[in-house]
Amino acid sequence: MVTQQRIAEFSSETVRNVAGTLIWLARPPKQSEVLSRNWLVHLPKNQDRDELQGAIKVLTESFRKRHDAVAAICSTFQERLQKAAKDFPSGREMDPDDIAVPELEKSEEYFRKEREELRDVRDALQRTGGAEAYGIEVFAELERLDTLFKHLVTSLQELRWAIMIHDGALAPSTGGTCASGSEFMVSMENP
Repeated sequence: MVTQQRIAEFSSETVRNVAGTLIWLARPPKQSEVLSRNWLVHLPKNQDRDELQGAIKVLTESFRKRHDAVAAICSTFQERLQKAAKDFPSGREMDPDDIAVPELEKSEEYFRKEREELRDVRDALQRTGGAEAYGIEVFAELERLDTLFKHLVTSLQELRWAIMIHDGALAPSTGGTCASGSEFMVSMENP
């Protein structure tokens, strides 16, 4: 018996689901006390060397696992979504229900905030001893995760813009185009 396969089709629901999955995978499955912000704030007061090294090991592993989980989805879906958006028929709206663009914006914001938190962790570790105290591995994994999140923000933004440009070209035109900013301002004042 031959089974007919359905071809995957680009849709705003697909974009929403991928964006949500990326956020879900980027979050640690559980928040260890070791990884809490209070622990990081009190690093210099932590006198037990074994406890400190154990905490750094947990932190390093958390960065590694988060990176690997998100990278797996990125490698699977990112190129596929970008290609589907590029090859999308010009006469159809990509995001007719206005689902994809807001979800992409939400995902971009999430990963920007994550990058800020990673920067805070990096600063706390640097302030309290740096690579000499904690080892180079924690910083390497932190940088790897931060680089992935930076790339992801850019990629999500590119996809969002591709959708908005595509769908914007389908919107009814109100007239000509403006040649300059001042011409645009005049057209806004005199509708």
